[in-house]
Amino acid sequence: MLNKVSRRRFLQVTGGLGALAVVNACAAPVAGPAGDDVAGGMAMTSITIWSYPRTENDLDIVFKGLLEGFHAEQDSIEASIEVQPWGGRREKLYAAAAAGEAPDIWDATTDTIPAYVEKGVILALGDRLSSDDLANYADAELSAASYDGALLMPLFESEVNGPAYSGGLLRELGIDPATAVFDTWDKLHALAETAATKGYYLESLSTFNWGEFITQVHEAGGTVYSADRTVSNFTEDACRNTLQRWVTEFENNWVPIEFAIGSVDEQGGLPNYWLSLEQVTARVEDAACVTHVESQPDMEFFHGHPRTRTGEETPISGVVSGQGWAVTAQSENPDAAIEWVRYMIKPENVGSYCELAGSTPVGTITKAEFWNPEACVLEHVNRHSGALFSDQDANTLWQESKVVCGPQFQAAILGHATVDEALENIKTEIDALLAEKA
Repeated sequence: MLNKVSRRRFLQVTGGLGALAVVNACAAPVAGPAGDDVAGGMAMTSITIWSYPRTENDLDIVFKGLLEGFHAEQDSIEASIEVQPWGGRREKLYAAAAAGEAPDIWDATTDTIPAYVEKGVILALGDRLSSDDLANYADAELSAASYDGALLMPLFESEVNGPAYSGGLLRELGIDPATAVFDTWDKLHALAETAATKGYYLESLSTFNWGEFITQVHEAGGTVYSADRTVSNFTEDACRNTLQRWVTEFENNWVPIEFAIGSVDEQGGLPNYWLSLEQVTARVEDAACVTHVESQPDMEFFHGHPRTRTGEETPISGVVSGQGWAVTAQSENPDAAIEWVRYMIKPENVGSYCELAGSTPVGTITKAEFWNPEACVLEHVNRHSGALFSDQDANTLWQESKVVCGPQFQAAILGHATVDEALENIKTEIDALLAEKA
């Protein structure tokens, strides 16, 4: 069965968030059966769910059948879906919670968990869900959905990131992509030297790509933050080796220099050298073997391998990230909201949602029994999902870290500061932020 177009791909081909947000925001919410406030003599409980668009009409394409199934099981709960626009979604949620108008449930992101906790908008669910309810989940998926040991938002979809190779470019370099393995930094840099002789880049490194930095720190065997989130490790070897790697790659022109300059917005319009077939490796998402080849028919896509710095560390593909069902702390009907969560995290319903939404599911049972992607997507997920990490680095000061580190990374790369000076400056500022939040 064809793996449907992902949300990210759909937004690309439809011109971004604007048109899609208007269509979904103006659509009437999908609710349960209309009628009296009783069902079979029982009082009806209403819950509202905010979701965010994955297709051109989520209400009909994604939720119609799932809602019918939920109401068949829970005839005393009336669930209403409101598809909200992606733009400004967090701010709208916070404002609604402050005004006492929050939904009962929303579709939450893993990287914003600390803010949800800090602003008091999320309800801990760990003691409300049983081990049977959570049997579908891998440990890393539960960790990604938790904060300080409390389960907050059981995931329903994920982004499985991992390296890939541009096969045609490798062939041009005299390398057989079917047998090539670049799983250590030395092997990558040897490839970079070879690629440079033909004018090709090894990869792209953005100084504002926080996920890439923490991934490489883990490849080097370290973490950016202490387990208790009280201090940072920027001056430790793993962080130092990672920034030094970035400096080396930029100095040797192994990566495009323009990604070291400017802000997140300014880097948004830069060329995609991977899709223009000028870059031999990239860290890609699960459906890239379909979507990237669709947009670049000459691409020979080959799955890459999890990496370590020296071969001695644990192999890493990327960080666990995704979306989960979260119950608002302001919900007047948390027990009913939990029933929606319990229903939607059943393996078969996770699979149905992701098939309809064109996204990648979480869950070992779901992926084995209730998911039918393209063969290459399944190969990517099978190769990389076991090498994803989820720890304090994934949910500590994500946005703040990007803002603080980007300019300092740029200073080191452009020669305005040494690696040690840049990391000392970062540590001073970040540790002060950690102290404020303690």
